[in-house]
Amino acid sequence: MLRSKLGILCFTIGLLYMCGCDRPSVTGTTASKTAFAPVQLSAVGADAAEPVTAAAPDGNVYVAWVNHEKNQADVMIGRLDNHGKMQGAAVRVNPQPGVATAWRGDQPSVAVADNGSVYVVWTAKVEADGKKGTDIYLSVSNDMGQTFAAPVKVNDDKVPAAHGMHSLGIAGDGRIYVSWLDERNVHAPMPSTKAEGHHMESNRELFIAHSTDGGRTFSKNQKVAAEACPCCKTATAVASDGTLYIGWRHVLPGNYRHIAVTSSRDAGATFSKPVIVSDDRWMIEGCPVSGPSLSVNDAGVLKVLWYAAGEANAPGLYFAESKDKGQSFSQGQLVAKETVRGTPILAPSNDSNDSDVAIWEMSGETKLRKIGNEEAAISVGSNSELPAATVTNAGMYVAYIAKVKEKRSVWLIKANHR
Repeated sequence: MLRSKLGILCFTIGLLYMCGCDRPSVTGTTASKTAFAPVQLSAVGADAAEPVTAAAPDGNVYVAWVNHEKNQADVMIGRLDNHGKMQGAAVRVNPQPGVATAWRGDQPSVAVADNGSVYVVWTAKVEADGKKGTDIYLSVSNDMGQTFAAPVKVNDDKVPAAHGMHSLGIAGDGRIYVSWLDERNVHAPMPSTKAEGHHMESNRELFIAHSTDGGRTFSKNQKVAAEACPCCKTATAVASDGTLYIGWRHVLPGNYRHIAVTSSRDAGATFSKPVIVSDDRWMIEGCPVSGPSLSVNDAGVLKVLWYAAGEANAPGLYFAESKDKGQSFSQGQLVAKETVRGTPILAPSNDSNDSDVAIWEMSGETKLRKIGNEEAAISVGSNSELPAATVTNAGMYVAYIAKVKEKRSVWLIKANHR
């Protein structure tokens, strides 16, 4: 179990004091010259949500989000420098306006390769022969997010079905991995005996595909596991030695929903038997809409952050690690004893102790805490939802949703966390 030296998570945010403004309420500790005031990324008046973040090798930060309008949606992305200044205007990723789709449990996925290529995975609505579904696409930009090539479909089935809860991983050799939950082989369940006529959502299957040509084509889709919780985000991580990890919430007999991890040491050709990270004894006849977060450090240690509310332990946010490539995990360490909304974020702290920072939302309040630090969690603000975070040498960048005049908008702040 990771036990870092005690340290202060020095989270500093500039405050705006503009009379009558509708900017989100944000709190922090002492002021810093390197932290900047909250920056609104989405256009004023747009209904924007589902932010995701990624750091680039040049120190820039990319933030993607989704603009919603009636039954239409567009995936947007912006590039910012380390002071939070937008580099040009935000760009629409999907070439055909309005075809994208997303919701709070299924955001886009974004990553930046070592060569600077920007990858965005997103879902689009599809309908054919009276059937509706969603397809998964990868869009690639080779000019720092200014333009995107034509999107490439990742799932290879032909009949409309639900595909989503995707995640993205980039290997050191440039290989692109996309994991997702798939319903191509899943049938609607019989009506529930507890609520006659009500159909519980079926468990899904976990699929993966990879690209070796920069996202121009994808491999044949491969089923990795069955009985995946249908509304919980997957997680994908690649170690420096090429070991591939996929995490998801698995449904065990009795409706126990626990985090599982599988690994591949042959570039996704074969996968290990799934390992349950922690026997939380969380039995729930429904979907918690909360998946795992994975990271791998330079030493190859796999780290997992997740939320659980089972019989085995107090409800809260938990952390565990594996030093044997996902074959076994340390006992879950309680990070925060509270109810967590959505999938938590696990990010490196960039300090000499190789510690990590957990970021999560509880009742409209975004919080951060260094793993192994006994100091109280630090609050980002009281009007922030569904945070996303990434780290560069300049600091931690947190994107989140805040309401401005009853419309959702996407914002960014910077934290000094070392």
